[in-house]
Amino acid sequence: DKREMNLMFVVKEAPRVYVESVTINGNTRTRDEVIRREFRLAEGDAFNSVKVKRSRDRIQSLGFFQEKLEVKQAPGTAPDKVALQVDVEERPTGSLQLSAGFSSLERFIFSFSIEERNFRGRAQQLRLSANISQFQRSVEAGFTEPYLFDRNLAAGFDIFRRDFNNFNFTTTGQRNTTFEQVTTGFQFRVGTAITEFWQAQLRYGFSIDDVTLDEDQFFSPDPVTGELECDPLKAGRFLCDTVGRATISSIGYSLVNDTLDNRLRPSAGQRFILSQDFAGLGGSVKYLRTRVNYDRYWRLP
Repeated sequence: DKREMNLMFVVKEAPRVYVESVTINGNTRTRDEVIRREFRLAEGDAFNSVKVKRSRDRIQSLGFFQEKLEVKQAPGTAPDKVALQVDVEERPTGSLQLSAGFSSLERFIFSFSIEERNFRGRAQQLRLSANISQFQRSVEAGFTEPYLFDRNLAAGFDIFRRDFNNFNFTTTGQRNTTFEQVTTGFQFRVGTAITEFWQAQLRYGFSIDDVTLDEDQFFSPDPVTGELECDPLKAGRFLCDTVGRATISSIGYSLVNDTLDNRLRPSAGQRFILSQDFAGLGGSVKYLRTRVNYDRYWRLP
C-alpha cells in the first residue's frame, strides 16, 4: 500500500581457496623461471585476484609475449583449490638498426645498433651501438642481468667512447680541426626491489674527458712567461676552463616507484624517479646533480 519493501542482504564468508598449481605453456625460448618469478602467487598460497592481475601485468611488462595475455583460472582437484594457467606466445625480442646518409658538411654518416632484451632466454639485456660521421664517432656497449645469482638483484655495466670534433676550412680548402673532445668511460649499476612497487638502484661511473683547441686560433702567448695559453677573449672562458684532461668519478642512487600496468605500453599507473649523482670521489670534477621524473597515465574512454 505504501509502495515500500524491505531488502535483506545475507553475507556469508566463502571458504578460502588456495592455489593448487601454476602452469605455463608456450614458452619455447624463454626459461620457465623467468616467467615464474614474475608471479605474485605460488603453489599453496591463498588465492588473491589482485595478485593474479599484478602477475599478468608483470609478465606483460617483460615485453617477450603477446599483447593480450591472460592468467586463466580452473577448478582444482578439491573445492578449495584453484589451478592457474598462462598460455604465452613468444615474439621477437631483438632489434637491429642500420642507417646511412650523406651530407655536404659531414660527408658519409653511418649508424648501427643491435639489442637483445631476452638474451639466452634469461631476460638478460645486451646492446651495442656505433655512430660514425665527420663530426663525431661513438661506440657504446651494455649488459644487464636482472636476477644475479638467482636473487632479486639486478646488475649491469656500460662502457663507451665518444669522439666529437669541430673544424673549418682554410683558404687552400684543407680541413682544420678547431675543437676536439674525446670521452671514455664506464658505469657499474645494481638494483633491488624494496617492496612490490618501490625499487632502489646504486651506480658508480668513471670517465676521462680530453678537450683540445686549435692553438693557432685560440691561444696567445703569456705576457710573462711567453708560453702559449688559451685566450678567453678568443675562445671564451667556458672553453678555456675545459681545455685539457678531466677525470670524473661519480657515485649515485635512484629511488623508483612504479605502479604501471605495462612498462612498455602503459595505460594506467604512475612512475616516480628520484636520482642523485655526486662526483668527487677522486677525479678532478666535483658536482651534485639531482633529477626528479614523474609520469602519470590514464586510460582514455
